[in-house]
Amino acid sequence: MQTERALNRRATETRRGHLSLFGRAVVTLLMLSAFTARAAVASGASVVTLNEFSNGHTVTVNPDQHVTLVLHSTYWSIAALTTSRLLTQVGSAVYLSRLPSTKGGCVAGQGCGTVSVHYVANASGVTHLHASRTSCGEALRCTAALSNWTVTIRVR
Repeated sequence: MQTERALNRRATETRRGHLSLFGRAVVTLLMLSAFTARAAVASGASVVTLNEFSNGHTVTVNPDQHVTLVLHSTYWSIAALTTSRLLTQVGSAVYLSRLPSTKGGCVAGQGCGTVSVHYVANASGVTHLHASRTSCGEALRCTAALSNWTVTIRVR
């Protein structure tokens, strides 16, 4: 039978492992952000960042401009592009979980974290980015208004 001290030590090691994994994910995301920002500056393009507040809007970008989509719940599923002629997705969607905390206002089962995708604009035209989710928290089904996200991208 394990003692309380051994159980506490194991729980502390588990928390350290989670924090270490979280730290590596943050460093990776920061390195990716720095790389994409440098690439955007090198090409003379700015980065347009889209999030929940962009839902329903139209955004106009120039060819070679970078577009980053960041949604603040790991329950979001970002749809594949219907055409890669106008936008090219760079890499895969990145799901970055964060540990629930009382300070951050996120509780376990709420989808704590972000999902992000990076794109580069190619040719003139109009396309749409879509994301959807069915859960807005642990055992909490999303309403229709909160379950779909769409932005129209116009490339000049």
